[in-house]
Amino acid sequence: MLLAIVLMGTMTTAEAQTNGFNRLKNVDTQHVANLAGGMHFAPDVTMDEAHALPGTVAYAAFEDNKVTQLSAQGIDVVNVIVPTMKAMIKENFDEQTYYALRDSAVARVKSSMSGVMGTMLVGHINKFTYDDFKNWVDEIDATMYYEATDKGYRLYFNSPKFPLNAGDLQSYFVGKVNSALSVYRGTLQEMAYNYLADYEEMLPAVFSMLSHFRFEDRFYLTEQTGEGYEKNFGFANSLDYEQAKSVWEFCPVNKEADFMGIKGQYQDANGKWYASFAAGFGIVLSEGMNAYYAVDEIDAPNSLIRRVKVEDGIVPAFTPVIMELNGEDAALNKVDVVVGTGSQPYSDNVLQLATTEQGFLLGRMLEAPDAHYYVLGEKDGKVGLVPTQSTFLRPNEGYLYLADSKVRLNTSGILVLADNVDGIEQVTSSNPSAAVIYDLQGRRVEKPTKGLYIVNGKKVVLQ
Repeated sequence: MLLAIVLMGTMTTAEAQTNGFNRLKNVDTQHVANLAGGMHFAPDVTMDEAHALPGTVAYAAFEDNKVTQLSAQGIDVVNVIVPTMKAMIKENFDEQTYYALRDSAVARVKSSMSGVMGTMLVGHINKFTYDDFKNWVDEIDATMYYEATDKGYRLYFNSPKFPLNAGDLQSYFVGKVNSALSVYRGTLQEMAYNYLADYEEMLPAVFSMLSHFRFEDRFYLTEQTGEGYEKNFGFANSLDYEQAKSVWEFCPVNKEADFMGIKGQYQDANGKWYASFAAGFGIVLSEGMNAYYAVDEIDAPNSLIRRVKVEDGIVPAFTPVIMELNGEDAALNKVDVVVGTGSQPYSDNVLQLATTEQGFLLGRMLEAPDAHYYVLGEKDGKVGLVPTQSTFLRPNEGYLYLADSKVRLNTSGILVLADNVDGIEQVTSSNPSAAVIYDLQGRRVEKPTKGLYIVNGKKVVLQ
């Protein structure tokens, strides 16, 4: 359920929702939800910053007062994460674990309360069996609901009554039972940590949700501020956290309003800006923008890799490309965010996505910078693929993995994207007009003599 945070959107009034791509913005803080990478599942970006962040865009679908789909970075919160949480509890919380927890709660009560009242509370705890616990898990409502307010919407899940609940006892016992409950919550968190070892990006929100299991109530999507949860989204019970009932705006993504744009990353010697891009949604390029993918025709000794232009201007979802842009500012490179364009990822594209083992666009950690991984970069005025200097492959960019043999061959430390790797064009003029010329070592040449050079990204023999 933790992924609910990635949905984003805007409406000035609480009108009926329509399906589509949205951003989710907190009405009070004006923070926009962003699912990026690592442990970054957080509401710490402004709307201006969000325009260039694919992790702020989610596809949301609605029916009546329910959110039936909420997908960002390849993750569907409603249909994948929430059912996964229920399955996780049932599969990992076995009978032995449950009774060990219950015994711990009983021991805690006995150490803090004696006499008739302590005996009554111990009896109350002991009457909840493992079957009671499993029934509670089955009753967890995996539906995300929304309710309208005068400013926007509250998003929440319903939680059934926890098997260990003081609600049917005298009010005196409520605090004592909740104290015992902290033992259960702590163990639930530990279990979640073990189960979600490969989903570490989700842990903050999972922990926050598990921290608030108490009485029968709603768990609201909220922007946490408590210790250990700063700058994270989570699900909180309003009995525990008075700011839990956050109000959100659904902001439709379109060119006229809350646009999605591509921010320039590197500039070549000619002043042209480039960016590496991938997203969980398809895009249609604006005028002046070009997208390229790379194919496995690497001429490593001559620092070249062949690029193929995306002719229809449509980049399919989950397809890493290198883009030529109109400028550095994302507002100059607006794209239409689309579903069902009919395009498929290019099967011969050697650029890859940095996903988790579950296929989520959340990046990938490396033990150390690895020369086998090439990412977009700049060297000596040229933009191309260079060995990564980071231990983290970012989620919304493509990378190329080179085998040992090609790494050894490429001594220049860059692979320039070229239209023609195998063919060599013959240019008889000894003075090509206004061309940008490099030698085969990647050095810019102002006054070339006869020989083999890279001219405007192509291998050319000057005579």
